[in-house]
Amino acid sequence: MKLYDITRELFSTAIYPGDPVPAAEPVNEIRKGDAFNLTRITLGTHSGTHMDAPWHFIPEGKTIEEITLEQTIGPCHVVALEGKVTREMLEPVVPKGCERLLIQGEIELTCEGAGYLAEKRLQLLGVEGMNVGSEETCTEIHRTLLGTGMVILENLDMSKAAPGQYVLVAAPLRMKVMEGENLHLTPKCETASASGNGRKLVLFDL
Repeated sequence: MKLYDITRELFSTAIYPGDPVPAAEPVNEIRKGDAFNLTRITLGTHSGTHMDAPWHFIPEGKTIEEITLEQTIGPCHVVALEGKVTREMLEPVVPKGCERLLIQGEIELTCEGAGYLAEKRLQLLGVEGMNVGSEETCTEIHRTLLGTGMVILENLDMSKAAPGQYVLVAAPLRMKVMEGENLHLTPKCETASASGNGRKLVLFDL
């Protein structure tokens, strides 16, 4: 079984304009005579590789603690696309019955492309960019997707995972009344698991 870590390093990845800058501050240090090391971390819920819950844009949508493991763990399909992603580009590459889709490449999902994925009733969509759409279409696309109950993974690193079928593990952290959270993802097809104070996304081959 081959595992792929598809998250980005939290403190070195790019920051979305206006978001808090992640920072780490020592609280206890062995080198200063303390019995143990302990670090305080401050960051936004959309720092690094992260998950958007419906509540991010939908007032009555689910918050992170309401997202189930069944939605975020399971078979996943990886496709490679570039540029503006339209309905016509998605129709031939999204398999029938697909519930979790990760898109590899520098893409900008169009409003019609988002509408198609909403029609497909995906449980989860993942992209490598910090935003699933453009600055102009961000709100509309998020509302279209999240309005179906879908969750969105953003700022993935899919550089080592080839297109194909995987198992994804992207289990959300248990944090009450949050619209998003940081992730550590790994695919063996695709698999993500909780790791420390963040999430690890993992893909693994079947």
